[in-house]
Amino acid sequence: MAASMLSPAQSGAGVFAPTPDDLRLLVLDYLCHNSYSNTARALVKDTTTKHLDADGDEILSSAEAESSDGLLHMLEERLALGERRKEIRTGLLSGQVDEAIALLIKSFPSVLAEISEPAACTTSSDTLTYIPSTSVDPLHLMLNLHIHAFIEANRTVPLPYYPPGTAISPASPVLCPERDESEQANAALLHRAQNLYSEANRLPGAQDRVEYLKELGQVGVLLAYSVPENSPSSEYLSQPRREAIADQIDSAILYRYHQPIVSKLDLVARQTSVIWSMLHELKYKLPPRSAWPSGVSLSLPASAQTHPNTAGTTKTASLPVKTSGLENDSAEIAPPFDLQALLDTVT
Repeated sequence: MAASMLSPAQSGAGVFAPTPDDLRLLVLDYLCHNSYSNTARALVKDTTTKHLDADGDEILSSAEAESSDGLLHMLEERLALGERRKEIRTGLLSGQVDEAIALLIKSFPSVLAEISEPAACTTSSDTLTYIPSTSVDPLHLMLNLHIHAFIEANRTVPLPYYPPGTAISPASPVLCPERDESEQANAALLHRAQNLYSEANRLPGAQDRVEYLKELGQVGVLLAYSVPENSPSSEYLSQPRREAIADQIDSAILYRYHQPIVSKLDLVARQTSVIWSMLHELKYKLPPRSAWPSGVSLSLPASAQTHPNTAGTTKTASLPVKTSGLENDSAEIAPPFDLQALLDTVT
Protein backbone atom coordinates (compact mmCIF):
# COMPACT_ATOMS: atom_id res chain seq x y z
CA MET A 1 0.00 0.00 0.00
CA ALA A 2 1.43 3.40 -0.96
CA ALA A 3 2.43 5.68 1.91
CA SER A 4 0.14 8.40 0.54
CA MET A 5 -2.84 6.12 1.13
CA LEU A 6 -2.10 5.84 4.85
CA SER A 7 -3.22 8.26 7.48
CA PRO A 8 -0.51 9.84 9.68
CA ALA A 9 -1.54 7.56 12.52
CA GLN A 10 -1.31 4.51 10.31
CA SER A 11 2.02 5.56 8.83
CA GLY A 12 3.60 5.90 12.25
CA ALA A 13 1.92 2.89 13.77
CA GLY A 14 4.07 0.18 15.30
CA VAL A 15 3.87 -3.54 14.79
CA PHE A 16 0.34 -4.85 15.12
CA ALA A 17 0.02 -6.63 18.44
CA PRO A 18 -3.21 -8.63 18.56
CA THR A 19 -4.86 -9.01 21.92
CA PRO A 20 -5.97 -12.40 23.28
CA ASP A 21 -9.53 -11.46 22.28
CA ASP A 22 -8.38 -10.76 18.70
CA LEU A 23 -6.77 -14.18 18.48
CA ARG A 24 -9.75 -15.88 20.08
CA LEU A 25 -12.15 -14.28 17.58
CA LEU A 26 -9.87 -15.31 14.71
CA VAL A 27 -9.93 -18.94 15.83
CA LEU A 28 -13.65 -18.78 16.62
CA ASP A 29 -14.39 -17.47 13.12
CA TYR A 30 -12.45 -20.40 11.63
CA LEU A 31 -14.33 -22.94 13.78
CA CYS A 32 -17.73 -21.45 12.93
CA HIS A 33 -16.94 -21.21 9.22
CA ASN A 34 -16.00 -24.88 9.10
CA SER A 35 -18.94 -25.99 11.28
CA TYR A 36 -16.86 -27.26 14.20
CA SER A 37 -19.77 -26.47 16.51
CA ASN A 38 -18.77 -28.37 19.65
CA THR A 39 -15.21 -27.05 19.52
CA ALA A 40 -16.46 -23.48 19.04
CA ARG A 41 -18.77 -23.71 22.06
CA ALA A 42 -15.98 -25.22 24.15
CA LEU A 43 -13.61 -22.41 23.13
CA VAL A 44 -16.11 -19.72 24.16
CA LYS A 45 -16.79 -21.47 27.45
CA ASP A 46 -13.15 -22.12 28.35
CA THR A 47 -11.78 -18.71 27.35
CA THR A 48 -14.43 -16.50 28.94
CA THR A 49 -12.91 -14.35 31.69
CA LYS A 50 -14.42 -15.27 35.03
CA HIS A 51 -14.41 -13.15 38.19
CA LEU A 52 -14.90 -15.02 41.45
CA ASP A 53 -15.93 -13.75 44.86
CA ALA A 54 -14.44 -14.83 48.17
CA ASP A 55 -16.58 -17.96 48.17
CA GLY A 56 -15.46 -19.00 44.68
CA ASP A 57 -18.77 -18.09 43.05
CA GLU A 58 -18.67 -16.41 39.66
CA ILE A 59 -19.40 -12.68 39.61
CA LEU A 60 -20.88 -11.30 36.40
CA SER A 61 -21.97 -7.68 36.07
CA SER A 62 -25.13 -6.83 34.15
CA ALA A 63 -23.06 -5.32 31.32
CA GLU A 64 -20.84 -8.40 31.11
CA ALA A 65 -23.86 -10.70 31.22
CA GLU A 66 -25.53 -8.77 28.39
CA SER A 67 -22.35 -8.84 26.30
CA SER A 68 -21.87 -12.56 26.92
CA ASP A 69 -25.49 -13.34 26.03
CA GLY A 70 -25.16 -11.32 22.82
CA LEU A 71 -22.02 -13.18 21.81
CA LEU A 72 -23.60 -16.56 22.52
CA HIS A 73 -26.73 -15.60 20.55
CA MET A 74 -24.69 -14.58 17.49
CA LEU A 75 -22.55 -17.68 17.89
CA GLU A 76 -25.56 -20.01 17.98
CA GLU A 77 -27.08 -18.32 14.92
CA ARG A 78 -23.91 -18.82 12.93
CA LEU A 79 -23.44 -22.37 14.18
CA ALA A 80 -27.03 -23.22 13.21
CA LEU A 81 -26.29 -21.92 9.71
CA GLY A 82 -23.11 -23.98 9.64
CA GLU A 83 -24.87 -27.15 10.77
CA ARG A 84 -27.36 -26.91 7.89
CA ARG A 85 -24.54 -26.23 5.44
CA LYS A 86 -22.66 -29.22 6.81
CA GLU A 87 -25.70 -31.47 6.42
CA ILE A 88 -26.14 -30.44 2.78
CA ARG A 89 -22.44 -30.87 2.09
CA THR A 90 -22.41 -34.33 3.66
CA GLY A 91 -25.38 -35.34 1.51
CA LEU A 92 -23.60 -34.26 -1.68
CA LEU A 93 -20.35 -35.94 -0.66
CA SER A 94 -22.28 -39.13 0.10
CA GLY A 95 -24.06 -39.15 -3.26
CA GLN A 96 -27.49 -38.41 -1.76
CA VAL A 97 -28.16 -35.60 -4.20
CA ASP A 98 -31.96 -35.54 -4.22
CA GLU A 99 -32.03 -35.37 -0.41
CA ALA A 100 -29.43 -32.59 -0.44
CA ILE A 101 -31.46 -30.59 -2.99
CA ALA A 102 -34.59 -30.90 -0.86
CA LEU A 103 -32.72 -29.71 2.23
CA LEU A 104 -31.12 -26.86 0.28
CA ILE A 105 -34.51 -25.63 -0.94
CA LYS A 106 -35.95 -25.89 2.58
CA SER A 107 -33.06 -24.28 4.47
CA PHE A 108 -31.66 -21.80 1.93
CA PRO A 109 -34.41 -21.12 -0.65
CA SER A 110 -32.75 -18.08 -2.22
CA VAL A 111 -29.75 -20.13 -3.41
CA LEU A 112 -31.77 -21.85 -6.16
CA ALA A 113 -34.40 -19.14 -6.63
CA GLU A 114 -34.35 -17.54 -10.07
CA ILE A 115 -33.47 -14.02 -8.96
CA SER A 116 -31.34 -11.36 -10.54
CA GLU A 117 -27.79 -10.88 -9.35
CA PRO A 118 -27.48 -8.36 -6.50
CA ALA A 119 -25.81 -5.07 -7.26
CA ALA A 120 -22.09 -5.02 -6.64
CA CYS A 121 -21.19 -3.76 -3.20
CA THR A 122 -19.29 -0.50 -3.01
CA THR A 123 -16.10 -0.99 -1.04
CA SER A 124 -13.32 1.36 0.00
CA SER A 125 -10.07 1.39 -1.95
CA ASP A 126 -8.20 -0.55 0.75
CA THR A 127 -10.87 -3.23 1.26
CA LEU A 128 -11.05 -6.45 -0.73
CA THR A 129 -14.06 -8.75 -0.78
CA TYR A 130 -13.42 -12.41 -1.56
CA ILE A 131 -15.98 -13.69 -4.07
CA PRO A 132 -16.72 -17.30 -5.05
CA SER A 133 -14.52 -18.73 -7.80
CA THR A 134 -17.47 -20.69 -9.22
CA SER A 135 -20.85 -19.56 -10.52
CA VAL A 136 -23.61 -18.69 -8.04
CA ASP A 137 -26.24 -18.35 -10.78
CA PRO A 138 -29.28 -20.37 -9.60
CA LEU A 139 -29.78 -21.80 -13.12
CA HIS A 140 -26.22 -23.11 -13.19
CA LEU A 141 -26.45 -24.48 -9.66
CA MET A 142 -29.69 -26.34 -10.31
CA LEU A 143 -28.41 -27.82 -13.56
CA ASN A 144 -25.15 -28.87 -11.89
CA LEU A 145 -27.11 -30.59 -9.13
CA HIS A 146 -29.35 -32.39 -11.63
CA ILE A 147 -26.30 -33.54 -13.61
CA HIS A 148 -24.74 -34.77 -10.38
CA ALA A 149 -27.94 -36.66 -9.50
CA PHE A 150 -27.90 -38.30 -12.94
CA ILE A 151 -24.27 -39.33 -12.42
CA GLU A 152 -25.06 -40.89 -9.05
CA ALA A 153 -28.04 -42.73 -10.55
CA ASN A 154 -25.62 -44.43 -12.96
CA ARG A 155 -23.23 -45.57 -10.23
CA THR A 156 -22.72 -49.33 -9.84
CA VAL A 157 -19.65 -49.42 -7.57
CA PRO A 158 -20.27 -47.99 -4.09
CA LEU A 159 -18.20 -44.96 -3.09
CA PRO A 160 -18.74 -44.54 0.66
CA TYR A 161 -18.02 -41.20 2.31
CA TYR A 162 -16.91 -40.95 5.92
CA PRO A 163 -17.21 -37.47 7.48
CA PRO A 164 -14.12 -36.28 9.38
CA GLY A 165 -13.97 -37.86 12.82
CA THR A 166 -16.03 -40.89 11.85
CA ALA A 167 -14.70 -44.14 13.25
CA ILE A 168 -14.23 -46.64 10.44
CA SER A 169 -14.36 -50.28 11.45
CA PRO A 170 -12.66 -52.83 9.18
CA ALA A 171 -15.22 -54.68 7.12
CA SER A 172 -15.48 -56.66 3.95
CA PRO A 173 -15.77 -54.50 0.83
CA VAL A 174 -19.33 -53.87 -0.23
CA LEU A 175 -20.04 -55.34 -3.61
CA CYS A 176 -22.64 -53.75 -5.80
CA PRO A 177 -24.33 -55.64 -8.61
CA GLU A 178 -24.20 -54.30 -12.11
CA ARG A 179 -26.68 -51.60 -12.95
CA ASP A 180 -30.26 -52.70 -13.38
CA GLU A 181 -30.62 -53.18 -17.13
CA SER A 182 -34.38 -53.63 -17.04
CA GLU A 183 -36.46 -51.67 -19.50
CA GLN A 184 -37.98 -49.62 -16.68
CA ALA A 185 -34.59 -48.70 -15.18
CA ASN A 186 -33.15 -47.71 -18.55
CA ALA A 187 -36.23 -45.65 -19.33
CA ALA A 188 -35.82 -43.75 -16.05
CA LEU A 189 -32.18 -42.93 -16.84
CA LEU A 190 -33.05 -41.86 -20.39
CA HIS A 191 -35.80 -39.64 -19.03
CA ARG A 192 -33.30 -37.98 -16.68
CA ALA A 193 -30.90 -37.43 -19.59
CA GLN A 194 -33.63 -35.89 -21.76
CA ASN A 195 -34.58 -33.52 -18.94
CA LEU A 196 -30.95 -32.44 -18.60
CA TYR A 197 -30.72 -31.59 -22.30
CA SER A 198 -33.98 -29.64 -22.10
CA GLU A 199 -32.72 -27.76 -19.05
CA ALA A 200 -29.41 -26.93 -20.73
CA ASN A 201 -31.15 -25.67 -23.87
CA ARG A 202 -33.26 -23.29 -21.75
CA LEU A 203 -30.21 -21.44 -20.43
CA PRO A 204 -30.32 -17.80 -21.57
CA GLY A 205 -26.61 -17.55 -22.37
CA ALA A 206 -25.46 -19.00 -25.70
CA GLN A 207 -21.98 -19.80 -24.38
CA ASP A 208 -23.48 -21.49 -21.32
CA ARG A 209 -25.62 -23.67 -23.57
CA VAL A 210 -22.60 -24.71 -25.62
CA GLU A 211 -20.52 -25.61 -22.55
CA TYR A 212 -23.27 -27.55 -20.78
CA LEU A 213 -24.31 -29.47 -23.90
CA LYS A 214 -20.68 -30.47 -24.39
CA GLU A 215 -20.48 -31.70 -20.80
CA LEU A 216 -23.76 -33.61 -21.15
CA GLY A 217 -22.31 -35.38 -24.17
CA GLN A 218 -19.44 -36.60 -21.99
CA VAL A 219 -21.68 -37.51 -19.06
CA GLY A 220 -24.07 -39.36 -21.37
CA VAL A 221 -21.32 -41.87 -22.14
CA LEU A 222 -22.07 -43.44 -18.74
CA LEU A 223 -25.33 -44.81 -20.16
CA ALA A 224 -23.48 -46.97 -22.68
CA TYR A 225 -21.68 -49.06 -20.05
CA SER A 226 -23.13 -51.66 -17.70
CA VAL A 227 -20.31 -50.67 -15.30
CA PRO A 228 -19.88 -46.91 -15.86
CA GLU A 229 -16.85 -46.90 -13.57
CA ASN A 230 -14.98 -48.58 -16.45
CA SER A 231 -16.07 -46.01 -19.03
CA PRO A 232 -13.98 -43.15 -20.48
CA SER A 233 -16.13 -40.77 -18.41
CA SER A 234 -15.46 -42.54 -15.10
CA GLU A 235 -13.90 -39.37 -13.64
CA TYR A 236 -17.42 -38.03 -13.21
CA LEU A 237 -18.00 -40.81 -10.66
CA SER A 238 -14.99 -39.87 -8.52
CA GLN A 239 -14.99 -38.29 -5.07
CA PRO A 240 -13.27 -35.10 -6.32
CA ARG A 241 -16.31 -34.55 -8.57
CA ARG A 242 -18.55 -34.76 -5.49
CA GLU A 243 -16.26 -32.37 -3.65
CA ALA A 244 -16.37 -29.85 -6.49
CA ILE A 245 -20.17 -29.62 -6.50
CA ALA A 246 -20.27 -29.56 -2.68
CA ASP A 247 -17.78 -26.68 -2.62
CA GLN A 248 -19.77 -24.75 -5.23
CA ILE A 249 -23.05 -25.12 -3.35
CA ASP A 250 -21.45 -24.19 -0.03
CA SER A 251 -19.92 -21.05 -1.56
CA ALA A 252 -23.29 -20.12 -3.07
CA ILE A 253 -25.00 -20.48 0.32
CA LEU A 254 -22.45 -18.21 1.98
CA TYR A 255 -22.66 -15.71 -0.87
CA ARG A 256 -26.45 -15.48 -0.91
CA TYR A 257 -26.65 -15.13 2.87
CA HIS A 258 -23.92 -12.47 3.01
CA GLN A 259 -21.42 -14.61 4.88
CA PRO A 260 -17.65 -14.64 4.23
CA ILE A 261 -16.74 -17.16 1.54
CA VAL A 262 -13.55 -18.13 3.36
CA SER A 263 -12.54 -17.77 7.00
CA LYS A 264 -10.46 -14.81 8.17
CA LEU A 265 -7.65 -17.19 9.11
CA ASP A 266 -7.64 -18.57 5.58
CA LEU A 267 -7.50 -15.07 4.14
CA VAL A 268 -4.61 -14.13 6.45
CA ALA A 269 -2.65 -17.21 5.35
CA ARG A 270 -3.31 -16.47 1.66
CA GLN A 271 -2.39 -12.81 2.01
CA THR A 272 0.81 -13.66 3.87
CA SER A 273 1.79 -16.22 1.25
CA VAL A 274 1.23 -13.79 -1.63
CA ILE A 275 3.07 -10.89 0.02
CA TRP A 276 6.13 -12.91 0.98
CA SER A 277 6.23 -14.65 -2.39
CA MET A 278 6.22 -11.28 -4.15
CA LEU A 279 8.91 -9.91 -1.82
CA HIS A 280 11.04 -12.97 -2.56
CA GLU A 281 10.46 -12.67 -6.31
CA LEU A 282 11.44 -8.99 -6.22
CA LYS A 283 14.51 -9.91 -4.12
CA TYR A 284 13.42 -7.50 -1.44
CA LYS A 285 16.01 -7.09 1.30
CA LEU A 286 14.69 -7.35 4.82
CA PRO A 287 15.48 -4.68 7.42
CA PRO A 288 18.52 -5.44 9.60
CA ARG A 289 17.77 -7.94 12.32
CA SER A 290 18.59 -5.35 14.95
CA ALA A 291 15.40 -3.58 13.85
CA TRP A 292 13.21 -6.66 14.16
CA PRO A 293 10.73 -6.78 17.04
CA SER A 294 11.81 -8.99 19.90
CA GLY A 295 11.09 -12.68 19.37
CA VAL A 296 10.63 -12.44 15.59
CA SER A 297 12.22 -15.14 13.45
CA LEU A 298 11.63 -16.60 10.01
CA SER A 299 10.62 -20.14 9.13
CA LEU A 300 12.40 -20.85 5.87
CA PRO A 301 10.96 -23.34 3.38
CA ALA A 302 12.87 -26.56 2.87
CA SER A 303 14.27 -25.31 -0.44
CA ALA A 304 15.75 -22.26 1.28
CA GLN A 305 17.25 -24.10 4.22
CA THR A 306 20.24 -25.42 2.26
CA HIS A 307 23.09 -23.40 0.83
CA PRO A 308 26.49 -24.22 -0.66
CA ASN A 309 29.45 -24.16 1.71
CA THR A 310 33.03 -23.35 0.86
CA ALA A 311 33.70 -26.93 -0.25
CA GLY A 312 30.94 -26.78 -2.85
CA THR A 313 28.64 -29.17 -1.00
CA THR A 314 25.43 -28.24 0.72
CA LYS A 315 24.48 -28.07 4.34
CA THR A 316 21.28 -27.39 6.19
CA ALA A 317 20.75 -23.82 7.34
CA SER A 318 19.23 -23.27 10.74
CA LEU A 319 16.22 -21.02 11.20
CA PRO A 320 17.20 -17.35 11.44
CA VAL A 321 17.33 -15.97 14.95
CA LYS A 322 18.40 -12.60 16.24
CA THR A 323 22.15 -12.42 16.80
CA SER A 324 24.61 -9.70 17.64
CA GLY A 325 27.43 -8.10 15.67
CA LEU A 326 27.75 -7.54 11.96
CA GLU A 327 25.67 -10.61 11.09
CA ASN A 328 22.79 -9.01 12.94
CA ASP A 329 22.66 -6.15 10.45
CA SER A 330 23.44 -8.06 7.29
CA ALA A 331 20.74 -7.76 4.65
CA GLU A 332 18.98 -10.93 3.56
CA ILE A 333 16.44 -11.58 0.84
CA ALA A 334 12.88 -12.19 2.01
CA PRO A 335 12.16 -15.93 1.79
CA PRO A 336 8.89 -17.23 0.33
CA PHE A 337 6.27 -18.05 2.94
CA ASP A 338 5.98 -21.75 3.77
CA LEU A 339 2.89 -22.44 5.89
CA GLN A 340 3.87 -26.04 6.58
CA ALA A 341 7.33 -24.98 7.76
CA LEU A 342 5.72 -22.43 10.07
CA LEU A 343 3.36 -25.01 11.52
CA ASP A 344 6.22 -27.46 12.00
CA THR A 345 8.16 -24.77 13.86
CA VAL A 346 5.43 -23.75 16.29
CA THR A 347 3.98 -27.20 16.98
